[in-house]
Amino acid sequence: MIKIYRWKTASPRDKKRIMSRAQSDMEPIKRYVSNIINDVRKRGDDALVKYSRKFDDPTFAKGMIRVTKQEIRKAYKCVDRDVIRTMREQIKISGTYARADRSKLVTDWKIETVRGVITGQRLTAIESVGLYVPAGKAPLPVVAQILAVTAKAAGVPRIVICFPPTADNLEIIISADLAGATEIYRVGGAQAIAALAYGTETIRPVNFIAGPGNTYVQVAKLQVCGKVGIDMLSGPSEALIMADKTSNPTYLAADILARCEHGSDSAGVLVTDSMEMAKKTVAEVARQAPMLKRQKYVEGALKRYSAIIVVDSLKEMLDFANDYSPEHLEVQTRDPRALLPKLMNAGSIFLGDYAPVAVGDYASGTNHCLPTGAAPKFSSPVGVRMFMKASGYQYLTKKGLERLKPIVETLSDVEGLDAHKRSVQVRFEISKKKV
Repeated sequence: MIKIYRWKTASPRDKKRIMSRAQSDMEPIKRYVSNIINDVRKRGDDALVKYSRKFDDPTFAKGMIRVTKQEIRKAYKCVDRDVIRTMREQIKISGTYARADRSKLVTDWKIETVRGVITGQRLTAIESVGLYVPAGKAPLPVVAQILAVTAKAAGVPRIVICFPPTADNLEIIISADLAGATEIYRVGGAQAIAALAYGTETIRPVNFIAGPGNTYVQVAKLQVCGKVGIDMLSGPSEALIMADKTSNPTYLAADILARCEHGSDSAGVLVTDSMEMAKKTVAEVARQAPMLKRQKYVEGALKRYSAIIVVDSLKEMLDFANDYSPEHLEVQTRDPRALLPKLMNAGSIFLGDYAPVAVGDYASGTNHCLPTGAAPKFSSPVGVRMFMKASGYQYLTKKGLERLKPIVETLSDVEGLDAHKRSVQVRFEISKKKV
């Protein structure tokens, strides 16, 4: 069961475990993943079939790699209409959010830094993206739609979805189709990342890969980075909840357990300045946990990386939250919105008693593909900007170049690059000859 820790007196070992959570050691599997990637590069579809049979479906065949239009139409006939209607509604909401995100980005700006020297920047969409959708512990159709909707709002023309063939996963197929995917493939794991990066007979390579996944997927993303762009390294799901004496322990316990059901390596952590609230939450966790279906995950997560942290003040709660830097941060205090300007490190923030993480996962429209393991200290959620790239540009008149000529000449001499200096000087020599 979940334990209470007074943070000031907690042992260094416990503090390290809680703060580190399940940041997986990638070193032991790097060579294994590298072998899979090289196999896919050499043997293409044959390698995809080999690993799909090994890890997902022993009957897998080449003809199953790509989801055809006929199969998409069949999926719509097999899935409950209410589920499809709900998917459409959620995609509409997240599409509204993504388009608003896009509208805030300045596509093109310029400035005359020196008279006759116009510089600027323009944003363009990445031409092709591969979006990975997990389906191991549970199929995640909402991941398919939230990634595809965001890429579509960015203007990406080719949007590729990959998911493991662990089952029919018809909801993933429909979600991907509704959200704007142009290609859908049944392939998962490190082999899917390799196929997206290097291509096979069936799958053309992409320029950028995004999406969550297990440690093998994350290591594969890291190894193909440079050949393609990647979004981030995402570990197991985690949430930190800030609470005071005004909080509701029933809500707190439910939200801790919602993280724990993702897997035994997930983390649900509560930080509070009230020992009474801590004890009430422990009692609620004990009451609610037996009601849940995914007991094997919940029990493991409560013992391993979940915890209830008791501190002495609101300031210490804020300091802990910014140091922990969670994927999800819930603020269930007396005045949660007043704390927002002081929260510096979090993937997504949920303010108030009526904003559980599940709303961000399924309905509110914000992107729930987030950095984990303290990565919010330096990285951001998947967003429209992630699927775009910037190009700087400059236009110079002859007078403008003449004004910058002394700078180029001096600094190219410092660096010993005389051809750089010559490329400027020659333009004025030619001009004199013409005169």
